[in-house]
Amino acid sequence: MAEPKDTDPGQLLEQFSLYELAGWKDYFKRAPAALLVIDPQNDVLDEKGTLSFWNVWKHARANGAVGNMKRVIAACRAKGIPVIWAKQYRMAGGRDVFPGTFDGDLLSLIRTIIPNAFMQDTWETEIYDELLDAMDERDIVLGKHGSCMFEGTNLDKLLKSLGTRALIVTGVLTDFCVEATVRSACDRGLLAATVSDACATESQELHDGCLKRLERLIGPVIDTDGIVALLDEYEVPPLAAEPRTFDLQQVGESLGKGISLNDIVEWPAYVKAEKTAFLVVDAQNDNLHEDGSLAFIGAWKHARETGAVKNVKKLVEACRARGIRVFWIKQNRLAGGADIFPGTFDAGLMGLIHGALPGAFLGDTWDTDIYDELKPLIDEGELVIEKPGWSAFEGTALRRYLNDLGIDTLIVSGFLTDFCVESTVRQASDLGFFTIVASDACATSSQDDHDLALARFDRLIGPVVPTARLLQTIAAL
Repeated sequence: MAEPKDTDPGQLLEQFSLYELAGWKDYFKRAPAALLVIDPQNDVLDEKGTLSFWNVWKHARANGAVGNMKRVIAACRAKGIPVIWAKQYRMAGGRDVFPGTFDGDLLSLIRTIIPNAFMQDTWETEIYDELLDAMDERDIVLGKHGSCMFEGTNLDKLLKSLGTRALIVTGVLTDFCVEATVRSACDRGLLAATVSDACATESQELHDGCLKRLERLIGPVIDTDGIVALLDEYEVPPLAAEPRTFDLQQVGESLGKGISLNDIVEWPAYVKAEKTAFLVVDAQNDNLHEDGSLAFIGAWKHARETGAVKNVKKLVEACRARGIRVFWIKQNRLAGGADIFPGTFDAGLMGLIHGALPGAFLGDTWDTDIYDELKPLIDEGELVIEKPGWSAFEGTALRRYLNDLGIDTLIVSGFLTDFCVESTVRQASDLGFFTIVASDACATSSQDDHDLALARFDRLIGPVVPTARLLQTIAAL
């Protein structure tokens, strides 16, 4: 590719692909990838489909989209890249919409005009007949109710469990479901490459306009020949072909001895330095200092009794020594209520809290600053993420940062065990992160509340491990 000769940013973006300049192909070769095949359904790809009036089937035939999807699928399978299909449908009888809502009225209008449009369990919303032979029993098929493949599905969790950092995107319609998915992938920190001639929409003009938008700032665009050639140089080994099996008798004996499911699957095997991050949740003065605004809760006493702060320090130092990223999380609200709308329930709630505890959760105060004993431990290269609620993921860019770094495993410590730590751990698990709780590097109002929270984690969410054992695991990396 020619080197850019003009340094004007506008002209640079018009003349050259930002992703080409950034060397996305070199990144892709080493990034665990997945293939998305979006909505290749009979309703749009068959000339007899209810949505055939859009003429997507004509465009798909003109640019060979179906044949190219097959080529891309075959090339991905040869490299062990997982294939995930999407089907868009709505439930029969309108059981997924409420009468009187805009969505309900819109769907009723669509069904009046096109009775079988988007109907679940019909030929219309099944995978296009000519693509059925390209499917494999190991493929995942997701049903979705809107444009974006991420919304209302467990795609996030699937991709995180696979360690996915790059997507190959094919399907229809280029400027609707494909574009919505690629945009959302970009916002999640994933590299999403759209295969130009393995997608189709109503016309070549709309198709080209969409690809130009995507290529400018959202994700690279490549044709089928290009992606197949790039896959020849793909370096990531495939996942195990078969699921792991366990001896039922041994499992029963282990559970009888009080060993959790997390120990049976040998959790240390999933801890890898380059894929692991350590989260320190709400280690703030309000929680941990006896003069903090939340001192009445008693977490500072529990933390001293258990040595939780010292254990946080040990884990930070051990993680840094092995190249594990450390993230500091703190909860605060903007001073002066700048993040609260007057008249809302949130405003009333925060007004009540601030009436009783003037410094509680207020940003840029000593109360919500990192605890005095831990603040000097923060490295200048580490992120301090501010959150407005319980979970470290809600209202923050934490997931984006973790995706950018290729993180799929989290070690979590912090305060309070049964509030912000628990909310963070539960959401991390639902997002597909393998999550380990450092049991004695957390604290809350009492030992009983702490133990109950840990029991909930260990049951079905993720392993609960004392600091000493975590230090051994980290040191062995």
